[in-house]
Amino acid sequence: MVKKGFSLAEALVVMAIIAILFSCASKVITTKPQPKRQLTSHGYFECYLDGATLMQRYVRENVESSLSSAGGSCRFEPPSGVAFFNINTYGTVLYSDFQPNINNDLSIIIDGSNIRIESTTGSLTLSSNEDAENMRNYFKLTYPDSKIYNSGAMRTGLMISW
Repeated sequence: MVKKGFSLAEALVVMAIIAILFSCASKVITTKPQPKRQLTSHGYFECYLDGATLMQRYVRENVESSLSSAGGSCRFEPPSGVAFFNINTYGTVLYSDFQPNINNDLSIIIDGSNIRIESTTGSLTLSSNEDAENMRNYFKLTYPDSKIYNSGAMRTGLMISW
C-alpha cells in the first residue's frame, strides 16, 4: 500500500513539538520591551573667576541658567537621580576625577592657589593631578561653550558635569 499523507500519530508529534516551542517562547513574544529611562537631564555646573569676581551657572540639556555672581563661594546643589559626577578644574589647580553619588550641597571656594570643596560632611582641598594641555583639550573637545574654556582664553574654575 502506498502512503499518501501523514498518520495521526505523526501529526500529533509535530503539533506537540510546536506547542512546546510556543510555550517556551510565550514570555518573549508577549513581553513588550520597556524604553530606557533617563533619570535626569545631562548638564554641568561651573564656578569660575572672571577677573576677581567668582561666577556660577548651570547648563542642563544645552539650556543655560542665568549667570550669577557667587560672592565668596559658589553653591552646587546636586540633581537627584545621577549615578556619577565628573569634577574638572582649570587654573591654579589642574584636576579631574569621577565622584559617585554626591548627595549634599557643595560650597566651592577658589582663591589664589587652592580650590576647596566643602559640604556638611567634610571638605577637600584639590591639588593638581593633570597637566594644563590635557585639561585645555578636555574643555575644548567636551565643553567648547564653557565659560571656563572661554573660546580658548582659559579661566580659573571648577566644573561638575553629570
